[in-house]
Amino acid sequence: MADITNAQAITFSNEQIRPAANSLAQLYYEAKRVSQQWTALGMSSLITNSVDDTMIDGAAIDGRPLIDGADVNNIVNRLTEFITDMEASGNAKLNTVLAVAPNPGE
Repeated sequence: MADITNAQAITFSNEQIRPAANSLAQLYYEAKRVSQQWTALGMSSLITNSVDDTMIDGAAIDGRPLIDGADVNNIVNRLTEFITDMEASGNAKLNTVLAVAPNPGE
């Protein structure tokens, strides 16, 4: 097996690939944290999965997009899907990310 010594390849790996792996690892840990909190706090009973239930959180005043219960539930669903994908086949995808991420956090 040949070593990769090309300066451009090394720079790309260090400046693009490793930070991307960190971001993926951090997203995984954040998804786990939010998902666990969603369940532990019983948020599904407080935030209904409805487009008719708007979150009154000051967004109308400060310029953030308005969100409703369905938006919140959809994000929780995307987080759950991401977790499931990363953990499939014995954490195969998660392990490939963690093997490259120099500072994955947790």
